[in-house]
Amino acid sequence: MEKIMGIVLNGGKSSRFMKDKAFASYQGNTFYENALSVMLACVDNTYFVVRDNQPLQHETENIDVIKDLELFKGLGPLAGIYSAMNNNAANWYLVLPVDTPLIEPFMLKRLISYTDDRVDAIVPRINNRIQPLIALYKLDTIGVMKQQLIAGKRSMHQLLDKLTVTYVDFSADEEKYFININTQEEYQRFVRDNASL
Repeated sequence: MEKIMGIVLNGGKSSRFMKDKAFASYQGNTFYENALSVMLACVDNTYFVVRDNQPLQHETENIDVIKDLELFKGLGPLAGIYSAMNNNAANWYLVLPVDTPLIEPFMLKRLISYTDDRVDAIVPRINNRIQPLIALYKLDTIGVMKQQLIAGKRSMHQLLDKLTVTYVDFSADEEKYFININTQEEYQRFVRDNASL
């Protein structure tokens, strides 16, 4: 069993973005290509969670493309994380969504440095805001995740309330790395503001 396995989440409907934001591009790469690249700079192997109708057959030796388990299909990020963890391939799972195009490997490696068997999750915190979709979850949390999903409680914040969590504080200057893109307006502003980077 591996120590840490990646989970790149790409199962969202992108309804606010008006089209599949996995294919939005930044500096010559699509969002999903960037997320996979960042993840594989930190772990040896990753699950890539996609929707049924997404033309993303990006399977390689290090990338295993999967879909939500039928029982929890379409129930948001928690279902995607649970579906990947259900394979019991690692002790810890490092989660990353496709819509944070500025995230850098050093951010994830900093989180990894806090792994400790006495805690269930390791979550970034910036300006008192937590980022539960850029985080580490221990395999032992899978039972709690299943209970939450069965109860219809899909919120990652509700999940964290039931776990022992280490919160890793990042500085205000590092907040830019956690920008996530939800709408076309945000995307156009993001491209404009980061054109010189």
